[in-house]
Amino acid sequence: MNIQLIKAVRDLTYSPKRSLTVVFALLLGIWGVGTVGIAYVILTHDLQENYLRTLPAHAVFTSSDFDKQDTRRLLSLPEIESAEFRDFSLHRIEVRSNVWIPLWLYSVDDFSDIKLARIFHQEGAATPEKGSVLIERDGKNVSVIRNGSIVNVRIGSSVKTVKVSGICFDPGQAPATQDAFIYAYTDPQTYQQITGLLTHRRIIVRFRNVHSAEEVEQKVHLLTDVLQRSGVTVQSIDIPRFNEHPHQWQLNTLLFLIGAIGLLAFLMGAVLVSQLVRSMLVSHVRQIGILKAIGASRFHIFRMYIFVLLVIGAMAGGIAIPLASVSSQAFAGFVAGKLNFDILTKTVPIQVYLYLLLLSLSLPVLLSLGVIVRGTKIAIRIALSDYGIVQQSKWNSYAIVRRLKLSEAWIMAIRNAQRSKRRLVVTVLTMALGVAIFCTGFNVRQSLWNLLEGQKDELRYDVQVVLDKPVSRQKALQPFQKLTNVKTIEMWVGGRGEIQSKVIATTKGIGIVALPAKTQRLHMKILQGRWLQVSKKVEVVINQQAWALYNHPEIGSSFDVTIGNKICHVTLVGIAEQFEKPKIYLDIAHYDNLVNPSHLINTLVFVAKENRYDQVMALKREIESAISSSDLNVVYVMSQAERVRIIYAHLNIILTNILILSFLVLVVSAVGMASATGINIWERTREIGVMRAIGATSAQIYSLFVREGFLISIMSVLLGLIIAYPLSQLAALFFGNLMLGQNSILAYAFSIPGFLITLVVTLLFGWLASRIPARSAIAISTRQALVYE
Repeated sequence: MNIQLIKAVRDLTYSPKRSLTVVFALLLGIWGVGTVGIAYVILTHDLQENYLRTLPAHAVFTSSDFDKQDTRRLLSLPEIESAEFRDFSLHRIEVRSNVWIPLWLYSVDDFSDIKLARIFHQEGAATPEKGSVLIERDGKNVSVIRNGSIVNVRIGSSVKTVKVSGICFDPGQAPATQDAFIYAYTDPQTYQQITGLLTHRRIIVRFRNVHSAEEVEQKVHLLTDVLQRSGVTVQSIDIPRFNEHPHQWQLNTLLFLIGAIGLLAFLMGAVLVSQLVRSMLVSHVRQIGILKAIGASRFHIFRMYIFVLLVIGAMAGGIAIPLASVSSQAFAGFVAGKLNFDILTKTVPIQVYLYLLLLSLSLPVLLSLGVIVRGTKIAIRIALSDYGIVQQSKWNSYAIVRRLKLSEAWIMAIRNAQRSKRRLVVTVLTMALGVAIFCTGFNVRQSLWNLLEGQKDELRYDVQVVLDKPVSRQKALQPFQKLTNVKTIEMWVGGRGEIQSKVIATTKGIGIVALPAKTQRLHMKILQGRWLQVSKKVEVVINQQAWALYNHPEIGSSFDVTIGNKICHVTLVGIAEQFEKPKIYLDIAHYDNLVNPSHLINTLVFVAKENRYDQVMALKREIESAISSSDLNVVYVMSQAERVRIIYAHLNIILTNILILSFLVLVVSAVGMASATGINIWERTREIGVMRAIGATSAQIYSLFVREGFLISIMSVLLGLIIAYPLSQLAALFFGNLMLGQNSILAYAFSIPGFLITLVVTLLFGWLASRIPARSAIAISTRQALVYE
């Protein structure tokens, strides 16, 4: 057998616990990075591929004039790849006994020849039977509806029974489990029978040879001009995000989280390997001297220790990469289930595994290269005279510690902790980084919770009722006159959520909320400017998402908003922070003067006299009962608690992963501390023998090492908490941009429970990380320690 291999195996098996600890730390890092790398390849490809294989629409046009012209001829422009009628209306469906949620009902002309915005057959009929519908598969997770079910659909005051003849899959829709919608699809005749609405009022269009949102907008302007010149009045235009799934932001967040934290875990493991090599070189000084004395060159010795590193990397990689392959598939499946798309990738490219193997072999070598180069430079005479008990650095703070009047045991622990300052710095920094990330995870989680709480404070009403179209105030109020637990009812046009944007919006698809300027029912956080006031000018407040769509106008600037066929000149007075779709807020008096002379409304917000949860839910049931005997066509009835639950469903997957991944980094850093403590004890084996020889007991030696671990833990916690502050600020900036829009941040929040958990967990890990190696130290006999080389 090769002498280098024999030497490497002996060095690793001489102290198997220490070697296994380092391999385990590196294994965790490679496992984390491998899981991230493979999941990244799967998720980024599959979510996008799921979405793109539907051939998503680039724009949606609505008009009541399509039937007056030969629309198919108008849509035969060379710029248009495909176009179809896809009528759409909002209703409600009973998903459980007396539980109603919004129903998004689509009309499809020909299920056998869908050219864009495709849906895919799952079970039952591929084309719905006459008088029946298909429902999107994610709806089964929020209801008891299954293939063959007979469901109740509420259209105004009437309730119609409809058969579900099949289940389909629509990767272009937001997950029903998060937004609490049911998506259904039927033919135009059945659509008209169910809704009573005319068909062919909405066209979805896909353009040819477009590669950006800007190019889509240019094509939209061109097509709008063509339609209007042909006598078709376009009532609204909706331009979805270009080639982007509605919940792409969630996937981006998760990939960033697991990527950053997995990489940090791997770097920590690699640093531990470099520390192992350093400790081996320190203990092998006399061996290096002997090898050089019998003719070994510096290159031979250098190659021998590189071989040790390759063996460690191969051991860790050989175990971690298969684990990463399994865990990445499981993680990808979990995310796919949450975001409702299929895993299409069956085999990951072999080069991904080769890159991981190369990384596991090369990074420990690169990080240890300097240590090996310096260690093999030692002169033969110096190496042969080494006996292992060396004070590595002059200690200058002895007098300061003496003044603290500590016990001799604590003074010795403080002095010993500083004997290898390089290792002390690396250990403390590694542990501090783990503490900082763990604490940052709690702080970001607190920031997100504060955002959630802010939503509760923002909406100062208890129940909201949304109609599918504006009606007179008298007609809207009439069914609710006899409700008892109602303090006040306020009426708006438009409102919260994506559904409201479908009802009232600008031609850009930005939702409009027209409400009294002095309303007490909405209390938004204003980032810039102020809230609406009674004014002669048409003032608007927009949220960050709408601000980005209008290219970040300045406060006080004016711009045009097109509502229906009316171009409205408005002045921006405020920018609001919201976890919401793009919205424009304006005084309802101005809205009525501009485009609503009949003073119609479509939203009622109820404030309960008694607003405990059970009483609010009882009020909601009363409202449902009142609606059932009216002719109002209601899109949804939702309590504030339910809306907060929907927002929480969007954030929960991120909140959970933040804590899990942050804990992983803390575990790796604790393993690093245990490894460093073990290496420290290993280097001081002869010293332990000397201490025993002069009368030190096992309890005293054990106590000494535990105290050293406690000191390192305290230093790590203090430094980690300091690092956590700027790290939390950066994380808030990142998540704010990702979820709330460009130039937005989550407000920094310090989590007191997170701080206490971090403190307890870190000290516990520090105690365990020092206790286990300390027990190994007291197990060494005096004779073994004194003859140790």
